[in-house]
Amino acid sequence: IIGGDITGKMLVPIIKVGDESYEAMVLGNVKRARSQKELLNVSNDIESLGFYYEIVTKSEYEELSSNHDLLNQLFKEKMLERIKKWVALGEDFIKNYKIPLYIMPGNDDIFEIDDILEHSEYIKNPNEKVIQITNDHEMMASAYSNITPWKCPRDLEEEKLQAILERMMNNVKDVNKLVFISHVPPYNTNIDLAPALTHDLKYVTKGGTVMMTHVGSSAVRRVIEKYQPLVGLHGHIHESRGFDKIGRTMVLNPGSEYGEGILHAVLVTIEEDKVKGYMLISG
Repeated sequence: IIGGDITGKMLVPIIKVGDESYEAMVLGNVKRARSQKELLNVSNDIESLGFYYEIVTKSEYEELSSNHDLLNQLFKEKMLERIKKWVALGEDFIKNYKIPLYIMPGNDDIFEIDDILEHSEYIKNPNEKVIQITNDHEMMASAYSNITPWKCPRDLEEEKLQAILERMMNNVKDVNKLVFISHVPPYNTNIDLAPALTHDLKYVTKGGTVMMTHVGSSAVRRVIEKYQPLVGLHGHIHESRGFDKIGRTMVLNPGSEYGEGILHAVLVTIEEDKVKGYMLISG
């Protein structure tokens, strides 16, 4: 199960400044290429950060800088292009195995990617669905989050998020054997701690230390407290890798360090109405 925020956060123009010369500003640093080999290295560096790139002339760069609609359209095209590539890659890998692959958007992800996921032959998007995953177990999934400072595409007010979760819960046969997938973790747990921010999105510090605060969803917590599913699998808060318990329910967040080229995941072993074990892994 791949649990959300699967689109990139930035589009980096690589500007052609000469016959074989290119420049790009990447996270405040100027990257230069003086050959096609160096250009490939720059583009690979950008992609390894989870970003997108577009090679442009100076005039095209100026046009993109002054035309936000054009920039946003290009950004969207890059997102969809990569999701299509990833879906094709996933299909090639799993089509010879009897292992289901579920890929769900997160609150950062535009709705346009859903159509690509829905039309895959082998990959399933579980968002807003209750799916039978074993003879005994169901999975219920939600891609949404409570409101964030960035007002992302799938941010919802807590009341609306809870209504969606309650509606899905009505279709669950046995909550004691339910695997609950919620992109956003439950509020006030070990897995929803993120840096505290000011109104202008700067870190809150005290004595030179960045202060942390709980930013998860109260709706998700209330649903877990009420129904006590077997396990909750969450993401969203990259810094909050770990686990916690709400009543009998184990909740887990593998965290994320994709910008450093590290993939985090969690392996969970379930048996009937018990979590037999789990392991946080990286690679």
